[in-house]
Amino acid sequence: MRRDGRLPVLAGTVAGLAVAVVVTVLQTSTYRADASVALVRQGQPPGDDPALAQAAAAAADLLHSRAVADPAIANLRLDESADELLERVSVDTEAKSSLVRITVEAPSRNEARRTAQELTELATVRFNDRFGPTTVASVWEAADAQEDRVSPKPARNLALGALVGALLGQLLALLLRRPPRPAVQTPPATRRPPTEPELEPEPTPEREPAVEPAPELAPPPMPEPQPAPAVSFVHPSPGTWTVADVERLLAEQGPAFPERLEELSIYLESFRDVAGSDGRLPVGVEVVVEDVFGDLIASAKRRDQRQEA
Repeated sequence: MRRDGRLPVLAGTVAGLAVAVVVTVLQTSTYRADASVALVRQGQPPGDDPALAQAAAAAADLLHSRAVADPAIANLRLDESADELLERVSVDTEAKSSLVRITVEAPSRNEARRTAQELTELATVRFNDRFGPTTVASVWEAADAQEDRVSPKPARNLALGALVGALLGQLLALLLRRPPRPAVQTPPATRRPPTEPELEPEPTPEREPAVEPAPELAPPPMPEPQPAPAVSFVHPSPGTWTVADVERLLAEQGPAFPERLEELSIYLESFRDVAGSDGRLPVGVEVVVEDVFGDLIASAKRRDQRQEA
């Protein structure tokens, strides 16, 4: 490469490094902490068990729900909403495994570790209150933050900035070495004198035959609206629970349990967060529904038995 062609490459490299420095300074520091929860049956070690795998899925849904995020924010005094906290939290499970792994990202190592620890402790307590002592959740790996931050990576940013700047400088050098294209002169176009357009005779409008108006008919009487029949709760079969089923169950049987209405409403809000686009609930969440709303389901079954009698 000639000496004059090195200047754009050098200038592009310097500019790329400068941009990388600015981006690195403006990026927010992010640290990551990990923890895990194990589900076991009473008196047995953790193992491959389909029932425990379903319970692990229910625990994962509970970990990534507002029912755990709201008290964690209050206990840690975080200045953010539950949705903002859940965006920094990821929960993973493995097939046929009773382990639930949680990962939390935060601006500092201490905050990441404390948040992961608080979420795992709240989730295990809530899970054991509902499913213990037959199935028990316990902290398997305590929350631990990584020493190195996840972002920014100064060395990586500087290397990428220098590489992109050098490539752009080389492209600029190639464009500067290309000779300019000669201008092509085109002869002036000869103008023709304007000609007057020939006027066509206007066609005479034809008269349309008169059309007699049709006699107006009286509109038929509108049917009176009938009230829609009330839809009562029907216990869904396994694997078909939806948010609408839980809403009907709470609306129909909830007034019989006024002391639990607030608690059941919180669980209903957490089910909306994990439901699919069609309202279908995950299989693991059905275990929570059957347990938490067990009194209401039993009351609905007694109502059906009275009606059949």
